[in-house]
This record gives sequence, structure tokens and C-alpha cells, in this order.
Amino acid sequence: MPISVLLIESDHPHAQAVAGALADPWSGWRVDVVDSIAQARDHLLRHRPDIVLAAQRTLDGSAFDLLQLLDGVPAIIIVRMGAETHAAQAMRHGFDDFTVQDPALDYLLTLPAQIEAVLERTSSARARRAAEAMLARQHRLLQAISRAQGMFIASSGPRAAFEALLGELMTLTQSAFGLVGQVQRADDGHPYLRVHAMTDISWDEASRQRYAQHAEDGMVFDNLHSLVGAALVTGEPVLSNDANHDARSAGTPSGHPTLRTYLGLPIHAAGELVAMVGLANRSGGYTNADVQFLQPLLNTIGQLETARRAELARSHVEAELARTSALLAEKTRALEGTLDNISQGITNVDAEGRIRVYNQRYLELLDLPESLLATQPLVEEVVRFQTERGDFGPEFQLIEPMARNYVASEYAAHGGRMNMPQSYVRRTRQGRYIEVRTRALEPGGRVRTFTDVTDYLSTLEALRQSEARWRSLTDLSSDWYWEQDDQFRFVRLDGNPYHTEGVPDEMHYGLTRWELPDTFVNEGQWREHREQLEAHQVFHDFEMQRLSQDGKPVWVSISGEPIFDGEGRFTGYRGVARDITERKLAEAEIQRLAFYDELTGLPNRRLLMDRLERAVATTQRDGRHGALLFLDLDNFKGINDTMGHEWGDRLLVQVAARIGASVRATDTVARLGGDEFVVVVQGLHGHEVEAAAEAEAVAQKVLLALNQPYVVDGCDMHSTPSIGIALFQDAQQPVQELLKRADLAMYQAKAQGRNTLCFFDPAMQAAASARSALEGDIRQGLARNEFLLHYQPVVDATGHLLGAEALVRWQHPQRGMVSPADFIPLAEQTGLILPLGRQVLALACRQLALWATAPAKAAWALAVNVSAQEFRQPDFVEQVLAALRDAAANPRLLKLELTESLLLHDVEDSILKMQALRTLGVGFSLDDFGTGYSSLSYLKRLPLDQLKIDQSFVRDVLTDPNDATIACTIITLARSLGLDVVAEGVETEVQRSFLLRNGCRQFQGYLFGRPGPEELL
Repeated sequence: MPISVLLIESDHPHAQAVAGALADPWSGWRVDVVDSIAQARDHLLRHRPDIVLAAQRTLDGSAFDLLQLLDGVPAIIIVRMGAETHAAQAMRHGFDDFTVQDPALDYLLTLPAQIEAVLERTSSARARRAAEAMLARQHRLLQAISRAQGMFIASSGPRAAFEALLGELMTLTQSAFGLVGQVQRADDGHPYLRVHAMTDISWDEASRQRYAQHAEDGMVFDNLHSLVGAALVTGEPVLSNDANHDARSAGTPSGHPTLRTYLGLPIHAAGELVAMVGLANRSGGYTNADVQFLQPLLNTIGQLETARRAELARSHVEAELARTSALLAEKTRALEGTLDNISQGITNVDAEGRIRVYNQRYLELLDLPESLLATQPLVEEVVRFQTERGDFGPEFQLIEPMARNYVASEYAAHGGRMNMPQSYVRRTRQGRYIEVRTRALEPGGRVRTFTDVTDYLSTLEALRQSEARWRSLTDLSSDWYWEQDDQFRFVRLDGNPYHTEGVPDEMHYGLTRWELPDTFVNEGQWREHREQLEAHQVFHDFEMQRLSQDGKPVWVSISGEPIFDGEGRFTGYRGVARDITERKLAEAEIQRLAFYDELTGLPNRRLLMDRLERAVATTQRDGRHGALLFLDLDNFKGINDTMGHEWGDRLLVQVAARIGASVRATDTVARLGGDEFVVVVQGLHGHEVEAAAEAEAVAQKVLLALNQPYVVDGCDMHSTPSIGIALFQDAQQPVQELLKRADLAMYQAKAQGRNTLCFFDPAMQAAASARSALEGDIRQGLARNEFLLHYQPVVDATGHLLGAEALVRWQHPQRGMVSPADFIPLAEQTGLILPLGRQVLALACRQLALWATAPAKAAWALAVNVSAQEFRQPDFVEQVLAALRDAAANPRLLKLELTESLLLHDVEDSILKMQALRTLGVGFSLDDFGTGYSSLSYLKRLPLDQLKIDQSFVRDVLTDPNDATIACTIITLARSLGLDVVAEGVETEVQRSFLLRNGCRQFQGYLFGRPGPEELL
């Protein structure tokens, strides 16, 4: 028989000798020669020789390297003589035989026979192994069938069963790839394969994710134009040993590993395709014998799959039945639980009148024993039980009248003889109220419910009483209640006070608030109010004015809030309203009193300031001037004192009327208070000179009008004004400053003789500012003790020092020494003369106390000037005594100098104060005697100690005979009254000699010393 031999020998002569010995043309043997292991590998991949002859050594290795490439091909190793031990080793590693290469190559004579012997031996072994493999395969097939039966009988999930089945099939067929799954039908009837087991052949991340995504439910193959689809469509096995060129492999996904061979095996059961197996890439391909071999397993699987499907269907039906039964039982329990837990009692009465169904609440509400209902009694039996127990009261009085006869008929016999009321109310013996409702059922019977409505009826009664109280409240209250729908139209009004005004409720219904007639609300207010309503906001105290039917104005204050239903939808507004007409009238009166003078009806100071600010702003904007006229009536105080305040008020009213008539309607006339009036004139010329002329014309007109006689109670009265005028145009100038300027000008007019007018002069302002600054400095000077005393000596006829007159001086930190003529008048005008006088008196008393400690000065007297304001203080005496007491000074050495005008203001009071102090030793001197209008009768009553000749008489006593006569008369008068005389202002020795010669014994003046500090005395 022909034999193919693969010879691996790198010794070419030897190789040719071996080939020549074996390749006998008569035997038909073929010898292929390669000289390396690498060439042998390539040859074995393309061809399978019957036997391999390998030299012990080759170009790229040894014969042992060949063993892993043989794949069952018998091999003989050729060893050289002397290397027989290598032959034994080769036999142990897997070579079938060996031959020893002798130098003469005699071994070639026996080599063919040796080859045939090896082939015969290996052929027998292969046959035996093939038979054993077949038996093993059959046995594995039976085991696979058994395991498949076990898995399907155990109802394992399709994935686990098919994975085990796929493993057996791939082992039996030696396939590299496989899949198995159930055949299912789409809605259109086309088959598709749901793969539950498949070899992992994912080739990229996307395919791995796709396989993992479908692993649980099974990947679906529904492409019928593919190798898998061919078996699904035909139901016949599909065998392709050149799948790479098979048109049906076009359905393979892109990137899928190449299919070289393929076997598709549909599985049928009961004439239906139920499953399918796909195997691929078996070396050597597939044959129909493989199909026949696997058929028993496939048939078994088909039968088991059919049985499993039937079992699953049965289990599904049983599960559905169990689920439905459980659901029904659950609903039954829920229904029973619901019936037992609802607040109503329920009974179901069949057509025969038997109570078939009831709940626990029914027993509780009617206080019935459960044993009575357990027998499914007739209704009349239950009614009879209740009646005999007294549940319905005598003559069924506890039943609502409309249902008494029906319940009585149920007690007597079957209640079907009478019409059954749909509902009625009965009362239990415990005082609870039960509502009974009945509804007929088809084709017979009825359902009856029993509800405890005690709380509901109590709520209704409480609501009725609350509504009655609400009605009473709204009817008796001055407020009223209103409601609107979601379109803001009135739908309810309670307690409308307009009833008394003849305004009915009906006129409001269906109208919005802004649609009501005779309302006085501007468009801006309406717009703002409607925006609030449309935004569903709460609003308070929206005020509107209306007219009642008799034309009377009525003010209303309205408050409201939005209404929302249970789901939060806006349904309208509700609120209260109140008649605030009286309040508005009161507010108007308060406004009038707050901004207008009650006597004259003119604007008061507050309103004047507001109008003046507006006038100033207007003049600046228009580029024109305005004028402020400040009027004060001359000698008005005399009219009040002589004629009384009532006459004065009437005069003021006429003055206000005359001023108002003298100016334009656009000008403002105001009363500041007392007899002061102010006129604000606007729209004067843009140039100051012309504006001043126009303002003067207005003032002259007012002056002329106020100079006319006034008639009060039939008597003529006369009064004239002094008018100050201040022009303005600068808005930066405060209105208070304008008033101040006009006031200064008015005082200037009075200073010029009254009944005239005067314009404000900046010099006035400068003087006033200086006066104000000086006043502030005086106050600070008093606080800082900046005032001190200078002393002017008083001497006797011999020039001996008798004492001094204390004269106040002011040591200002910036102004230096300030003259009394600069600050005494201002102190008297501002009232600061009082604290200043107290300081001077305290300083003088302390100085007397200091002199008392020095023997040479202990007898010195000190004269202090007292102002009229000081002397008129009620506590003047106490102030003097307190100063003497605090300083511990001798009162007999203190002399207070008073003026004639001071004493004559209130002679009796002056005498009392002087006597109170003179009793304690304080002396009094009448200063500047001869300059006033002293009455000799008063003079003799005053407790004086001394007269002082004013220096105005002493100055010209030598040159003016009149002054000399006056001085001599004063000296004579004093001597006659027993008073001392002091001549002031003595500056020359000639003056002193004249006065001394005429009887004056005490002198004071520059001749003896100027006023100075105490240490200069």
C-alpha cells in the first residue's frame, strides 16, 4: 500500500540515501524531505504523513523538539552508532521506534520492514482508541441525555439548563463556539431565538456590554437571513463547512469572530420548533453523521422542553389562580375591615327581609346583641326586640314623625306594605341621634345605613345660633360685613348702615366696588386698589366717599381679605366696612385747628412755614422775587389792658380781614400769635429794585387800610401797624432766617416812630448777629466766672476813703476787657441780668468779708447797683440775705444803689423790700438822682440813706448855672430829709471845692481814682 513518509534530516547525502531506499517506484511510497524543525512544522500544518523519520540532530534543534508537533503521527528516531542510550530516552518520551545509523548504511535494508511494522502497530492502536473514543462518546451522549432530563425535570431556569446543555454539545462535537436557546414567536408569527447560553466571544468593550446587558433575559437573534435564521425558517439542520464564504453568514455582526464551519440544529417537539443549537468552528468541519449522532439528545431535549413548557403554563395558571384567590381574600378582608371600622352601621337585607350582612358598628349604635344577628333574623324580629326593650319610646315618640308609621308597621309585620322613607332620624334612650338611610337593591332587598349625627346636629344648632348672633352683631354694630365673588362683585351684605339713609342692599349686588354710583375716588386710587385685589392681597382701611340718596356725603373705610377654597383656588373676598364720616369731619376740624388760627381763621405759623417754603422754591424757579411782610400792631397791649381782651380779639379779627382784603388771593396772610401778622407776597419783579417798589406798594396799601378807624360795639378805635419787609429769591436761604429778617425790619420801623414800614438792612442783620453772639458769650462768661468787680473810691471832705462802688467788668478770653455799656443793656433785654446780678452781689459780699479781716479796711462800705429786674424778683430779699450769709459779710457795710424809675414802678412793694433789708442793716442809695421824675411824696416815704448827684449835673456845675442850681437843690433836699449826698463824676479840684462849699461832704470820681482792681484802692 502507498505510504507517505516525512524525513527530517539536515545531512543531504544521508537524506538522499534514505529517500532512495524507500521511494521504490514499485511500492508507491512517497518521501518528503525537510532539513529543519521549522520546515517540519510548516509541512505538518499543511499535510498529515503516515509516519515521520527524524534524525537525532537537525539544523535548528533535536528530534525531541518534534514531539509536540506530531499530533498522533507515528515517529521513528535515527540515532548514530554509540548513541543507543538516546534511543531509549526517545522511546520513553514518545517516539514509536528507533533505528541505528551505521557507517555503511546497512540499516536501510531493514528500514522499510521496520516502518511497516510501526505502521501496523500504530494502526491497531488507533482502531482500538477510535472504538474506545466512540464508546466514550456514546456514553457521554447518554450522560448528557440523563443530565438534560434531570435539569428539565428539576425545572431549572432556562439559562442554567441551556448553559449545561451547551457545554455538553461543545464537548461532544469539539466545537470552538456555540449557542443554544428557546424558539419563540413574535406578534407577527415570525420565529426568533432567545439565546440563554452562548460562548463568550465578545470582541470589544461595546460587544461585552451588550452581551452583559442581555445575559439575564437572553439575547435575541431575529435576523432570519442568517445561518441562525435559516434553521429557524426551515426547521431543518443547517450544515456549512465553508461558512466564511456562505452568503448566509452576512447576518453576522461586524467585528464578530470569523465563522469557518457551522452546524445549526433545530429541536422539535410535538411537531413544533421549540429550541435550537448552533455550533461553529470545529476542526475538520461537521457531517450528517454528527447530526444523526446528536439527534437522540436533541429529541430528548425537545420532549423535555415541551413538558417543561406545559408545566410552566400549568404553574402559571395555578399561580394566577392563587394570586386571584389571595387578592379576593385580601379584598374580602379589607371589605370586612372597612365595614367594621367605618363610623356608620350597615345592614344588607335580602328580598325576604332577612338581615344577611351587618357590621360591628351597627351593633354598637343600636346596642344589639350579636347572638340576635347571628341567625340572620327578619327585620321585624329585630324591630320587635327594640320595641319591647323601649328603644323607640312610647308610641314610637323617639322616631321622626314622618317615619313612625313605617317603623310601627315593621314592628307589626313585614314593612314592605308601606312606602319606605329614604331617610329619617331617631333618638336613642341615651339621647344620641341616629340617621337611618335606606336604598333599594335590584332585584330585591335593600341596604340600610345607621349614622350617629348627634355632633352634626349639634354643630348645625351651634351654627344656627352663631348665625343668629352674627346677624344680631351686624344689625346692632356700626360696622357691616360684605362678600364678593371671584369677579369682585358683591354677593352678600350684612348690617348695611345705609338703610337709615335709604340706600338698599340690592343696589350693591352684582356690582364691583368701582361700579357703584356716586363714588368719589380718583383713578390712581382705584388702580392701586384693583391691583391689590387682582394680586389677592389683604388690604386695610381703603377709604372712599359716596353720596347717599339725599345727597349727603358719606365716608367709608373698608378692609378685606381673599377667600380660598380647600384646593387653594381663589373664590372671592370678604371683609368689613365702617362709616367714618364723623371721624373725617373731626380730622378736617383738627386739620383746621392745626394749620389755622382759631380766632381769625388765617393760617397759623405751621401752615405759614409750609407756604413760605413753597413760595421760596417758586420764586427761584420762576426767576422772580417774593416779599415777607411782618406786621405788629402799635400799642395793642394798651387796648387789651384798658378795653379788655374781648375787645382786643374783635380788633384782631377786623385787622385780619383788612389785611386779607388788601392783598391778592394768591398771597398768604397768616397770624403768628398775639398782634403779629405775616404776609407772603409772590410774583414780584425779577429785579430787586422794582420788586422792592412793588412790595412797598403792597405794604402802603396795608398800612392805609389799618390806619382807618375800627368800630367795636359801636365805639371807634384806632390802631396803627409797624411793618418790616424782607425780599427773597434764594432757595438756599432758610425760611426761619427770612422771618428773622422781617422781624428785625419791623423793630426798626418801631424804632423810627411806629406806624411806618421799613425794609431789612444787612446792617441790622450784622447787629443782630453780633448781639446774638454777644448773648452766647455772656452765657458762657457766667458759666466760666469771667465777670469780676472793679472798685471806684468814695471819699469824705478830707479825702479819707469811706468805701467804694462795685462796678462789674468782663474779662473776655478773646475780646479782652469788655465795657459794661456793651453788655449790660443786652443782659437786661435777655434776662441774663438776673444771674449776672447774683454773681456781682456774691462777689461784693465776699469782698466785704475780706475787708473785715484787715483793720485798715474793716469800716469800708461797698455800694452795689441793682437792676430793676433783680429788684422786682419776689425772692430778691432772700437772695441778698443768702449772699451776705454765704460770705459772712456785715450787712451794715453793704449799700444797694437803686434808680428812681425802679422805685416808682410799684412803690409799696419797693418800700416793703427796702424795709425788710434795712432792718438788718443794709443801706440804700438813690442813684442818678435828678435825671428822673421823682415825686417828693414818694421820696419821703422811701427808707433811703443816701442820694447820689448824677455826674451830668456835676460835669458842668461851674459853667452851667442850671446844673449848679440843680446840684445845690439836691444837696439842700438831702439835708432836709436827713440823707447823705454823694457827688458822682468829680474830676477836678474846682468841682470838689464848689460842691464842698455848698454842703456836699462825699465825693466819687476820677479826681479820687478810676475804677480798678481792689488792690489799687
